[in-house]
Amino acid sequence: MSLTDMRNHLLQQINNINDEHILEMLEETLAYHTHADSRDITDGLDEYQFQQLKKLAEEPAEKDTITHEEFRKLFARWGTK
Repeated sequence: MSLTDMRNHLLQQINNINDEHILEMLEETLAYHTHADSRDITDGLDEYQFQQLKKLAEEPAEKDTITHEEFRKLFARWGTK
């Protein structure tokens, strides 16, 4: 499919959308991927939400991991009849 055909196809799809929420999401997605504005994904968060997100991002990746042996012990009874 050529670039022009792809654009026309997308325009047809957009013109058939009657849901304002979907159009807003599409607009935000386009703005993000084309860098049309300087907004950040966190701009819509309040201070509490931003702090929670920051806290989660700073947690060590292995925080909630368990060893294979621990996993096996926890789920051993599921393997029995």
